Amino acid sequence: MEAALILPTVIFLTFGAIEFGFAFNEQGTVRAASRSAARAASANPTVPAADFEAAAVDAATAVAANLVTGRPTTVWIYQATGSGAPPASCGTGRCAQYNWNGVAFVESGTGNWNPADRRACAGSSDRVGIYVSADHNYLTGFPAIAGEDDIELDAYTVMALEPDPLATGC
Repeated sequence: MEAALILPTVIFLTFGAIEFGFAFNEQGTVRAASRSAARAASANPTVPAADFEAAAVDAATAVAANLVTGRPTTVWIYQATGSGAPPASCGTGRCAQYNWNGVAFVESGTGNWNPADRRACAGSSDRVGIYVSADHNYLTGFPAIAGEDDIELDAYTVMALEPDPLATGC
């Protein structure tokens, strides 16, 4: 009788701990993808917009490949202002959006941050922000039984563009 009362609680706690562990790991991977992409973009402040974005997307893709149960969904590359938080929407202005098509990230917006508009000066550089999101799929399926949907994990990183001694407009 005691086992019938205790066993469901033990199973619930065990599967909950497993799911939490995987979600925690996936969140770390999403953060690492954001940091890696921001580092790649900030190191190349004066290259053409396509190369600037490609460096960030390639870095995010390489890290996102480590997602165990999830899949990446979106990468935004934007000019960070104020607090550095991502804009409410992306695809126009100095923000480029890439969406996951199941195999790779493909650009879905037209907002490029042109090299002529990027300030890469010693002491006062612009900042690049990278927003990455991914869907975490439940491994055990236990939360899905309770009616919970998969969860979205996201992270953003902001870094100053590295100074370029040949930068103009400083």
